[in-house]
Amino acid sequence: MKKSIEEPMCRDKSFERHCKFDDEAIKNNISELLESESFAVLSTQGKGQPYASIIGYSSTPDLKNIVFATSKETRKFSLITESRKVALLVDNRSSVPPIINKICAVTITGQSHILEEATDQGKWADLLVKKHPYLKEFVQAPSTAVILVDVYRYFYVRRFQEVFEWNPHQR
Repeated sequence: MKKSIEEPMCRDKSFERHCKFDDEAIKNNISELLESESFAVLSTQGKGQPYASIIGYSSTPDLKNIVFATSKETRKFSLITESRKVALLVDNRSSVPPIINKICAVTITGQSHILEEATDQGKWADLLVKKHPYLKEFVQAPSTAVILVDVYRYFYVRRFQEVFEWNPHQR
């Protein structure tokens, strides 16, 4: 019996060359998606359980870092102190017609760092507030932690089943 929808699969370099979807095109698509969307789903883990939260974020132009803020009294902050490995999901499903082949998404994996130094916090908080000006007071509050994610890799999905892996540190 033939399946009507194939399983998602990672595309290798030979496929990317064949369809003219190279590293620069992948980076540009990821960058456009991150710039156009305001929110991500943050995945953390702790006590043997995964946990997901919606966050406002910003990314650096080289895509090596993501920054967000959270109250120090939240579960996500507590879980980040337990395990620094995180994943984020950004997608455009609310921006496109409800057709699965029009949706793009990127899963971002990386390691989080709670910024302690005021100079580090200020630099990264400014990047976040530039994209989300309404967060300025929240980000500056003493009860708020600014979190920096060092990105390991991106998994960019388009047309429902085309998956491309991209590492910002190998460029």
